[in-house]
Amino acid sequence: MSDQPKNRPWFQFPLLALVWCATGSLFGSGTAGWLLAARAAEPANTQPAYPLWDGQESIEQYAQRVNLPPTKTLELGGGVTLELVLIPAGKFVMGTPEPKPVDEDGFRKKIVVGQAVFAVGVAVLLVLIGTVIFRAIRQRRRPQYSLARFMVMIVAAGAAVLGGMHWWFSLRALAQAQAEYKAALARYQSSYDWEKPAHNVTLTTPFYMAKFLVTQDQCQQVMSAKPSQFKGLSLPVQESWNDATELCKKVSEKTGQTVRLPTEAEWEFACRAGTTTAYYTGDADADLGRAAWYDANSGGKTHPVGQKEPNAFGLYDMHGNVWEWCRDWYGAYEPGTAVDPQGPPEGHARVLRGGSRDFEPRICRSACRLWDTPASRVGGLGFRVVVVVAPRPP
Repeated sequence: MSDQPKNRPWFQFPLLALVWCATGSLFGSGTAGWLLAARAAEPANTQPAYPLWDGQESIEQYAQRVNLPPTKTLELGGGVTLELVLIPAGKFVMGTPEPKPVDEDGFRKKIVVGQAVFAVGVAVLLVLIGTVIFRAIRQRRRPQYSLARFMVMIVAAGAAVLGGMHWWFSLRALAQAQAEYKAALARYQSSYDWEKPAHNVTLTTPFYMAKFLVTQDQCQQVMSAKPSQFKGLSLPVQESWNDATELCKKVSEKTGQTVRLPTEAEWEFACRAGTTTAYYTGDADADLGRAAWYDANSGGKTHPVGQKEPNAFGLYDMHGNVWEWCRDWYGAYEPGTAVDPQGPPEGHARVLRGGSRDFEPRICRSACRLWDTPASRVGGLGFRVVVVVAPRPP
């Protein structure tokens, strides 16, 4: 048989299927196994009131899935509105976890497997090609080979390609895992004790959160004007926790909606929007600069809301500008898993989140938390509100 058969051999289609299956076994099994493990990890007997956000779908897709509008607008009077976006029910790790070291031995075993398959495939292919060429030279004729030998050569070439790909992807995965561990370790080492222990939190019900910090214009439409250190209708209002709670009460009465401050867990989940980095834009100070007004770029003053990059949920100024009051009393985190945590039943200070215009990047991280007394109205304390979604009927 000549080197180039005139007709395409019938076995090319089965061979393509063989290569496809081999590729799936080497690379597809990782993804499929991960998905199966993730589903198996879900408790079979605990079904939240609403489906949990899968981390991949957009808010619009999630809103359609749960039959809720993706945004909500409250009329405050005088043409002033309060815009809110839907925050899905979901799971996340609250606080700053200590990273697990990379399983380098496991990665290296995968690398060795890829190298071995590559080496065997190349060796077999070279031996077969060398044999054909040697016989052709010895017999002084064009190279010839049987159908069986041709199939073996194709399989050997496919094995070499797959082994090389497995080797390369395993090297990349190891490098990525090492980089992620280094970043996670840096986050952990720069964190404060009151961000620990990190713990799993499930929020079983979606809610609406204000896209922007409450502004002085909005505050004046609902309550008598309150003094803020920096004046401007589009600037965030600076209020005590007591005044912020009073505003929520008045907006509830005006709109017929249940309006309140977010819980600390709701705030962090909404801020992260599926990220695990220090800020929702990344880990570096330059990443923070895209999302926040902080000590390096604020010029020592607050700025109009909505000028920086929003997160994946469409929320602005979750980092920097002014601190944000949360509903919870401050207290140490409890280890273990929490479902819709509300914070301690009593205390002397309320939780603050997000950092502000005059704080360094470390204080503006998604996981960082501080606290102050409810009556405090020092410069830099602001807030945003949430609107409660009614529970689903059983």
